[in-house]
Amino acid sequence: MRHLTSLLLVVAASLSAAPALAQGNQVERTQAEIALEEAAETLAKDRAGRAEAMRECGAKDYAACTRLGDYHRKGRGGIQDYEAAAEAYRKACSGKDAAGCATLAYLAAKGSGMEQDLPEARRLYKLSCDMGEVSACAGYGNMLYAGKGGPKNVAEGTRHLQAACDGGYEWACDRITGLGAYDPNDDTWERLKDGAGR
Repeated sequence: MRHLTSLLLVVAASLSAAPALAQGNQVERTQAEIALEEAAETLAKDRAGRAEAMRECGAKDYAACTRLGDYHRKGRGGIQDYEAAAEAYRKACSGKDAAGCATLAYLAAKGSGMEQDLPEARRLYKLSCDMGEVSACAGYGNMLYAGKGGPKNVAEGTRHLQAACDGGYEWACDRITGLGAYDPNDDTWERLKDGAGR
């Protein structure tokens, strides 16, 4: 919200410095005037969307609770408030909304709007992944791979990251590449382990 307010002030200041161009009897709007109008329209839409999500969440529409959390977390249509976002995502997750659980896991991992709690983040990522949220599978796989919030399991973490990548979640693909992760279905590791025991 602060960023939008700052943008509106900058645009308004440029409006006074750059008068509209007159061509004959027609007055053309400047880019600054257009930008100010678009910013005002966006703010009005976000405020209406936030109010609607609040009403629907109150009526136990758990996907709306996730949308409400997004409005609070991103500061769209009002002030940015991580605690309110966490509360909305918590309600969404209790209603079995996979996206709400995934974003609540993210906030728990970062400590945004709540105390940082890596074991809880890991639990929430797994819960959301089990409900089919591909981004949560990536988060869960990453925590398994790195040993965050519980025991380290590189093979299982890689499997979850690969599944998320195969599901179209680009961050998981980038993460696998960055980690230099091996293919968990490749039996090379088993052959090497068997050879070491001889």
